[in-house]
Amino acid sequence: MSNYKKIAEEALKKSLLGKQLKGEKRLNESVVYPENISERMNSKLEEDLIKRNHSLGNNAALPEGDDSLFEEKVMGERFSEVVKRYKRVFECDYVNETEVMRNSLPLVKETIELEKSHKNKLAELAVKMIREEFDVSEDIVEINAELTTEINIEGTKKNPRPIISEVEFENHDELTNANKEVYKRRFLNAMIQGSAKKCNHMYHMVDDELSDLDPKLPNKYSKLMANADYMYYIIPNMENGVSGGVVRVDFPTSKNPKCVITAQAMVFPVLIHELVKGVMEILSAHGLPKDKKIGKFVVDKADFLAAEPWDMRLGPALWSRFTNLFEAEDFSLKHHVFSELSALPVDEFNMKMKEVMANTTQGKKIITDIINEVKQGLQEEDANEAMNQEEGFYLEELMGGFDEGGNSNNEDFTDEGFDIGELF
Repeated sequence: MSNYKKIAEEALKKSLLGKQLKGEKRLNESVVYPENISERMNSKLEEDLIKRNHSLGNNAALPEGDDSLFEEKVMGERFSEVVKRYKRVFECDYVNETEVMRNSLPLVKETIELEKSHKNKLAELAVKMIREEFDVSEDIVEINAELTTEINIEGTKKNPRPIISEVEFENHDELTNANKEVYKRRFLNAMIQGSAKKCNHMYHMVDDELSDLDPKLPNKYSKLMANADYMYYIIPNMENGVSGGVVRVDFPTSKNPKCVITAQAMVFPVLIHELVKGVMEILSAHGLPKDKKIGKFVVDKADFLAAEPWDMRLGPALWSRFTNLFEAEDFSLKHHVFSELSALPVDEFNMKMKEVMANTTQGKKIITDIINEVKQGLQEEDANEAMNQEEGFYLEELMGGFDEGGNSNNEDFTDEGFDIGELF
């Protein structure tokens, strides 16, 4: 745990906490925060929001704001949610930032200690929850999960900063479109993190199982995650620390016709988070360009570690905007709809996502139309003898399908020899 201790100590030194506690003037408060909270996020984050110096800055999928920028509004919504959860869990009327920082390391240590003799059972429970949430068949996706303090980032191919690939474009239009695809990929990454952030509180769904292992676990998880969520809003440079979890996705090959998700995390809720990211990565795979060189260009520019903290801050609010448009009876189809949106051509994606994020009447119609298409597809699958489940979440359909030898049945993977697995 020495690495984690160093992270916490460095974070405390690097934060602007001291300046904040001395009464440093805040920026543009009225457009960032809801009226019902007095807590404030780090002033550097406020400044970056206003200047759009963040992972989604000037993204074409973001709708217009009204009196403030759209991302200021949604980050205020998310921050308010985080503040309320913290107060509820810690039974306090005001969030003391110093206490948040001081609680971080002890909460992690205490949680790891409680989990120590139950790690295998917790990992199995995490996989079970993910398979149930997404209806992921063992025949299609292999899932490996491990609770460990030794996080191995080898094979994730995540770079600290964007990489500009050496690509010889056919013409300027191809270059322009490739850069649009980068912004689309960035937006999808934020939504993936948002979905995972929302799901990492799924441990509440298995409180009984957790209590059977140790009655202290549910409450400890609540405090750990409430504290961790708050830290993203008082530490500007979260990317400088070592991750508490990691996931790697290996796509089907001729040797293994299954997708393989491999996740590691220090604690159970983070393991759930990483597994959700893995499944969502598969669902967004068709959002990449067909051309291999363009696909590599997009991934190299869009997937970088420095963007992840901002994706964690903004992503949950974006995911909520998306899921707000679902009726209760259709909520289970949200991941199908996400996959369909991911596959749209970039200009159509941006146009439709603006409507969805703005929660307009048109945005509601877009979601409803896709839901109806998904339902029709599921009904057709039910009628197909090859499908064994009544309403399964068929990743092979969303990925295009692979034959028994691991060869793709989708032209996206055959044009110019493109194999998405090579990008990850």
